[in-house]
Amino acid sequence: MQEDSSNNLSPELLSQLALCGDAKWYGRNELLIEEGAVSDALYILIAGQLKVFTQDSKGRELVYNILQPGEFFGELFLDGGLRSASVKAVVDSQCIVVDHLAIRGFMKTYPEFAECLVYKLIARLRHATQLSKSLALHDVYERTVDLLNQVALNEGDTRVVPLTLTQQEIADRVGATREMINHILRDLIRGGFLARDEQKRLVFSKMLPKRW
Repeated sequence: MQEDSSNNLSPELLSQLALCGDAKWYGRNELLIEEGAVSDALYILIAGQLKVFTQDSKGRELVYNILQPGEFFGELFLDGGLRSASVKAVVDSQCIVVDHLAIRGFMKTYPEFAECLVYKLIARLRHATQLSKSLALHDVYERTVDLLNQVALNEGDTRVVPLTLTQQEIADRVGATREMINHILRDLIRGGFLARDEQKRLVFSKMLPKRW
């Protein structure tokens, strides 16, 4: 359920935009943006990894997106409304933070940035639509398999799920409980579709069935 990052800023635009803001470091699990807060800045992720999520009163999370270096976020400040989601660092991360006045001036000076911003908003809308569709029409097993296929890394002829993707992280990203994910993974291992390597990583033994 990760958003396509093909419409990231070009290196040239990124370097020019960085001159307009301040570089800030955030420690692991540190909150950058809190849902419901006033929108007043745009963020560009330079290093690390960030999680975009919402949380209920019991602390249960639903993860909307995982952001990688080169992506920007917080663009909803344009309408002056409140933040629609929270963002926190998955690992130690660095961002360029640009206040809303500087961004508006940058949009006038660099029309290509305004165009990039439009494409990013369209991508976010498509991603939100796909997420809503998946949650409404796909069961937990289907969502889990989709996520595993998306995050798996190719190591030679082997496909491996990174250790950083814990069962709780999978649960948060597909809208389920950790117990449900544990049950699904256990069944896939017993069925010979997944295995554990010496590093305890999940390894694809064969193509995961679309339905169980």
